[in-house]
Amino acid sequence: MNDTIIKDKKAAEEYDLQARMTHWHAPEVVFGLAYEFVQPGESLLDLGIGSGLSSILFHKAGLQIYGLDGSNEVLGVCAAKGFTVDLKPHDLRNLPLPYSSQTFDHVICVAVLNSFKELGPLFGEVGRFIKNQGIFAFTTEERKPGQGDHYAINPVEVSEQPDAETAVTLYRHSEEDIARAVDGGGFSLLKTLDFLAFKYPAEKTDIYFKATVARKK
Repeated sequence: MNDTIIKDKKAAEEYDLQARMTHWHAPEVVFGLAYEFVQPGESLLDLGIGSGLSSILFHKAGLQIYGLDGSNEVLGVCAAKGFTVDLKPHDLRNLPLPYSSQTFDHVICVAVLNSFKELGPLFGEVGRFIKNQGIFAFTTEERKPGQGDHYAINPVEVSEQPDAETAVTLYRHSEEDIARAVDGGGFSLLKTLDFLAFKYPAEKTDIYFKATVARKK
């Protein structure tokens, strides 16, 4: 899914339906990779929490969930589910993020980082407010050989020729990009897994994501 900031109330309410219709399973992939490293009662921050599809799985495993997102509309959808401790509206590009150092046991970030050209600044910020030995689990769009590092799509319905005035730029990241960001944030790699995320309907293109789990040193 494209997790650009959702400003429309109707679009926010239909977010979960869209995920089911597009067979979006990244939340399950991330949870499965990270599960062995978390414990009930620990705190977890979901960066770009959206409607809570990713972090609700950790809630069911007994973790205390906090969330940050740039869309008030989608935060309202998430809040209505009643499983979070605290939700804050905040644009992830606006650093620093509103948390004290070493606040959270773990952090996840799913279907968000493909909106960032550079990963380093945000990873450095996560490294600040996650506790030592905490887990940072995230997804990126994988950059395959021969692919460019970015492309444009329409924010609502993908077309072969996005409108220049409304198009959203998404970014692919190589293994080297991820390794630099992980190391720069003070993390060590634990696990990675490539998976088919979804197919953009107009282009009929398979989109592959990489899920990564890293530990704060």
